[in-house]
Amino acid sequence: MQLKVLNSFPDELQADWDALLQTSTTNVPFLRFGFLKSWWQNLGGGEWEQGKLHIILGYDVERLLGIAPFFLTSHEGKKLLTLLGSVEISDYLDLITAPADYLAFLDAVLHFTQQADSLTWDILCFSNIPQNSPLLSLFPQIALPASYSRTLTKELPAPMLALPDTWEGYLASLDKKQRHEIRRKLRRLEQEAPAAQFYFAEDASAFHSLAPQFLDLMRHDEAKRVFLTPAMQQQMIDLMQWAFTEHILRLCFLDINGSHAAAYLCFDDGETIYIYNSGFDPDLQYFSPGWVLLSELIQWSIENSRARLDFMRGNEAYKYKFGALDNFVYQAVIERTTRS
Repeated sequence: MQLKVLNSFPDELQADWDALLQTSTTNVPFLRFGFLKSWWQNLGGGEWEQGKLHIILGYDVERLLGIAPFFLTSHEGKKLLTLLGSVEISDYLDLITAPADYLAFLDAVLHFTQQADSLTWDILCFSNIPQNSPLLSLFPQIALPASYSRTLTKELPAPMLALPDTWEGYLASLDKKQRHEIRRKLRRLEQEAPAAQFYFAEDASAFHSLAPQFLDLMRHDEAKRVFLTPAMQQQMIDLMQWAFTEHILRLCFLDINGSHAAAYLCFDDGETIYIYNSGFDPDLQYFSPGWVLLSELIQWSIENSRARLDFMRGNEAYKYKFGALDNFVYQAVIERTTRS
């Protein structure tokens, strides 16, 4: 396998990059060319102060077989080589390669990163690796020099909801209490606020109006208000703009009595709805807008033949009440214990 290293995001690579991603086990929005390019331009919304891009491409003659999107930075006094997108705002990351090529590409990448003078590192970290990634079974088996240590750690749960064919079938899958709560909250909103609306930002005009209003809803939560630094706000706007341009944005709102009560920022690849972030108006909490909006989103997803709804990282109780089951993300770390 021939390797090539890029220190920039050439736009002419985008088509091949995203096409290869379609063949990968971990085919998620967070690994698309545009997402990671936006992430790099903002360094994760300010999560990282600096870094140098090292995108490793693997080729069989002229055919692109693998992409290892790394950057080199400093962390706690050590040189860290880690995946673009690490750590906070990209829920799933991985090498980009077909399952049949994963081992050969992983071996080639690890050998190269151990030998290349331009990639001198103390720690090599694969963060937010989904539990179905080939990396998890291969990582304990890869050959490493005695001067290296490795650790594989189960990190956060990432609950996922498999969707049945019908809304009634979904409700029947829940326990009786939860099913009753969803129906009761939907009925109360219908009876007491019949003009309430559930809708998506469909066109450019609606998107440009609603995107900043979504951030305003997020700011009702103190933790999210702190999270939305100027750099992170720009990151969020850029990601929403990218997703809208790529036709994978699902920015949905619930309006009650003429005001935004709740909103979800989601990505939609045609099979999976990824719930990325949310915002709620506490003044309208009487109507349980979060539950209602999530119920509407699930019903829409079923009616539009989506296979699953991914709640992504975090073990918040509401995810399990709505029927999600745990998956997990992992972190794989290689560290130089001594230097030759």
